[in-house]
Amino acid sequence: MRKYLFLYGVLLFLQIDGVNAQQIWVGLKGGLSIPDISGGSDELSKGYTSRLAANFGVLSEWQLRRRLSLQVELNYAGQGGQRKGMQPITNLPPEMQALVPSGQYLYANFRNKAILDYLELPVMAKYSWGRRFPLYINAGPYVGYLLQAKEKTSGRSAIYADAQGDPLPTPQPIPPQSFDATTDVTSSIRRWNVGITGGGGVAWAITPKNRLFFDARFEYGFINIQRYRQDGSNNTGNVLLSLGYAIGI
Repeated sequence: MRKYLFLYGVLLFLQIDGVNAQQIWVGLKGGLSIPDISGGSDELSKGYTSRLAANFGVLSEWQLRRRLSLQVELNYAGQGGQRKGMQPITNLPPEMQALVPSGQYLYANFRNKAILDYLELPVMAKYSWGRRFPLYINAGPYVGYLLQAKEKTSGRSAIYADAQGDPLPTPQPIPPQSFDATTDVTSSIRRWNVGITGGGGVAWAITPKNRLFFDARFEYGFINIQRYRQDGSNNTGNVLLSLGYAIGI
């Protein structure tokens, strides 16, 4: 009899916990992405800092209990990073290639922006509390698919023999070179990425079936994004700040 009473109590609790819970929410979100590529195993892949990008997408949330739900999103997410200052040159003019010993680089002072555009599918558990302005936390894995990757360089600089700015051993000085270029590097980046995402936010329950929300979240990719070993080793990561609107159906 005790077992039956206990089981009945558990079922009653679950039923009460789900009373007035909205079963499904759908919505839109968008905002700012602050990505960075971390790691850096050699001169080609280290020294990156954050850049700014866009993020936006759609979401669907299934409410499992009064406070617990499962949220699935499909997002465009800008990833990548940037380097400024002295760095190795990867696309040397043909007349300069003979000046570089095997396995070494020439250097210049310019800006290099790595622009990685992903389509991402996060699946997160979400825990909420509160009524008019409910707070929440969420976390879970995500899968990303690379749409395109570009390397955008800019600036004008002399060419140097090393990162310390030592001049090249040439009979005559080489005039400063322009580094204004955009290069498609999609073929050198892995198409798929897998990582973890999580954060929290606050919502405004306008009506029982309409709400606005602000979401702050981080992401970190587990997979080395470079397809070829000679390009180094980096991982994606970013901070996402989003505003969104959801309706209950």
